Amino acid sequence: MKLRTAILALTACGLSFPSLADINLELPYSAELVLVNGVKKDGNEPLVLKNGENQIAFRYQDGYRENGEYQLFKSDVIIVKFNGQDANYRLEMPKLRNEMETFKFNNNPSIKLTDTNGQAINFEQDKLMKSGIQFGRDYEAEMVAYNLTDNAAAMKSAAITTLPAKVDLDGKQQGENVAETMLNYWYEQADPATQARFKARINQVQ
Repeated sequence: MKLRTAILALTACGLSFPSLADINLELPYSAELVLVNGVKKDGNEPLVLKNGENQIAFRYQDGYRENGEYQLFKSDVIIVKFNGQDANYRLEMPKLRNEMETFKFNNNPSIKLTDTNGQAINFEQDKLMKSGIQFGRDYEAEMVAYNLTDNAAAMKSAAITTLPAKVDLDGKQQGENVAETMLNYWYEQADPATQARFKARINQVQ
């Protein structure tokens, strides 16, 4: 009872308790989430993230009017990796008003990450790309593969954490290490022609 009274008194005095969240990330309306720390996510609601390293993947999605016609723009999937500790951050992107601006942004996305004081926060940026047909993409699997690379925005911890669960669920064979498990996983995902080419390449090396 005394604790409850104390809390009410502090609230009445205008004092607030620190958020239980480690990191709060505010997204612009034009950001459409794809993945958060390797896990599928959509929308653009504010995110509550753990302290330390985090990785989000999203698209710039917005419309603009040009020559009297409304155009919808969806960018490639952008990856942002950053470190944070008990803070509130904001992701900022420019308003794109014509086709030229969308073209420039898609080639070289202009993004800012700031704290509540407007100070710039360091982050790594890249894109999650896939050649060929874009329909039916498995973004979680693509991000696992990306996170095993040495690319700037790769997050090795997410690859190691995500991979075994996905492989187990799919009933795929695990290897003795992450790289071997990934080879097993992607070999099983490939069509027979691709598997044959892979075998031929391995035989040439041997």
